[in-house]
Amino acid sequence: MRTLTSKRAGVAALATIATSAAMLTLGAGAANAATTPPWEPDASSVGTLSFYDASGNQITSGSTLAAPFAAYVAGSVPVRAGDTSAALYFANPTTADPTTWYRILVGNVTPYPVTSGPASIQTLSQSKPVNTGSSGDLDLSDFEGLVTPTTVAGYQNVVQVRMRTANTANQLGVPYDVADVSVDPATNTWTQIYPTPLTATSTTLTAAPSPATSGQQVTLTATETPKTAGSVQFKDGTTNLGSAVAVTATTGVATTQTSSLTTGSHSLSAVFTPTDTSFAASTGTATLVVNPPATATSTTLAVNQDGVAGDAATLTATVTGPGSTPNNAGTVSFYDNGASTALNASPVPGSSGVYTLGLPTGFAAGGHSVVAKFTPTDNTVYAASQSAAQSFLTQAPLQGACAQTGSACTSTSNVQATVPVGTLVIATPYTSAHPLDLGTLALDAGATRFTGSATFDSIVVTDTRSGGLGYTVSALASALSDGKGNAGSTINAQNLGLTTLHATPGNAFVGTVTPTDNPAANAVTPGDTGSLGLGGPTPHTVFSVDKGLGTVSVKGTVTLNAPTSTEAGTFGGTITFTVG
Repeated sequence: MRTLTSKRAGVAALATIATSAAMLTLGAGAANAATTPPWEPDASSVGTLSFYDASGNQITSGSTLAAPFAAYVAGSVPVRAGDTSAALYFANPTTADPTTWYRILVGNVTPYPVTSGPASIQTLSQSKPVNTGSSGDLDLSDFEGLVTPTTVAGYQNVVQVRMRTANTANQLGVPYDVADVSVDPATNTWTQIYPTPLTATSTTLTAAPSPATSGQQVTLTATETPKTAGSVQFKDGTTNLGSAVAVTATTGVATTQTSSLTTGSHSLSAVFTPTDTSFAASTGTATLVVNPPATATSTTLAVNQDGVAGDAATLTATVTGPGSTPNNAGTVSFYDNGASTALNASPVPGSSGVYTLGLPTGFAAGGHSVVAKFTPTDNTVYAASQSAAQSFLTQAPLQGACAQTGSACTSTSNVQATVPVGTLVIATPYTSAHPLDLGTLALDAGATRFTGSATFDSIVVTDTRSGGLGYTVSALASALSDGKGNAGSTINAQNLGLTTLHATPGNAFVGTVTPTDNPAANAVTPGDTGSLGLGGPTPHTVFSVDKGLGTVSVKGTVTLNAPTSTEAGTFGGTITFTVG
């Protein structure tokens, strides 16, 4: 075989260190009990094994030619209290006597808890035994070449993997954790068959902003694939960043925020633990660089203009750093009256900390409030800054002077003012990515419907219109569907209701809110053409306001009553709110 001689020598030496037995031994093993699979559970085992790659992701298959067989092998339960090292074996029953087994030590007896490598493995090894593989380990093909192929029923092309543990005296115990793998000699691959492999998950971790500045709030987002419920523990190295965050099967996303990351490079991780035991855990990692706080800057502004609309004007910004040191490491843009578009088409570079913009046609007639905003070339070195506003008034040029002789002269000036129309804006917090979740509906006591409810938080209306106008907010729901197109895959929109409305006045709100309850129908069928709840052909009044100026926030309770003929699944729909 490929490198069998050198690997045999290495394994034999390790076996001599670990136990007084020879490298290849015969001993008591599991009989072929009439269970499923027929050879498991092994009477001498206390738990099962899971296999992981070098990144800490669980694996259930691989190459029989690979060494190590797996980067990490973890037991499901501690084999023996007080043990601190683990040894891995390949084993097979002998054909002549299935109660005796070939057993070969795979590689080194390695210590645990693990102090390096993936954060998830380090965490796992705090409570479970873990063996760490190396390139000098025996591989599965070498094992099959060393032992006589077994013909015991159920074990042709199957290898049992065992983990034994040792105490501080390095004495390996008799009990072990176990797993079984099926070997395909044609493709040189193995596949785990006991315990039944879990559904693999993957965790993607992102950090924003990246890079960050010391003291800045950083948002960490973990996304699970496939979506399944569980929890995510965010970590900075081996340190937990707060408590574990719940993940729902609907979103598959967990987030947390921190502003405590110190200056330097951080190895972040998100360790996902599924609620459903048929799914495997997974870990996502990300590296975030946290830069030192940027050096503060200061910007001042001078406006040189003569007060006449259309005459040339000059804007001069001065940017300094600590100790009034001139700062040229960036550009300046100038803005008038809070506009989002700068007065200068392109940012102005500086000279000796001075940034100058000439306006040949000056300013239009009227009031002006101009600011200068400094944008550093590298915001990790210097911080942005903004000047105080410079306010002034420009007037149209005089159209003529009084030329009358004598003691009297008359000049007429026009006065004009505009009252703005204002706006009426409505906002609600729920989107397709983050819907209002009514949870799992419950069958009522009379077994006539499935029902559930949740707080709708909240409907916000902001009115800046002139004239002291009132308004009405209405709502119309769509049918809910699970998208399968079956007879029970649609819930009539009349079964969705909005009640118990409560208003909270906001900034400058002086009006009176009159709410209107729209109770959910009592589980009408998809074909019903009524207009109960929030369903039907026309919108339903939710609340009205007599004088709407200002902001008001309205909460309520959304209730859904689904017929018992509705099929199982996750249903989605919309509620469209209109203000006018």
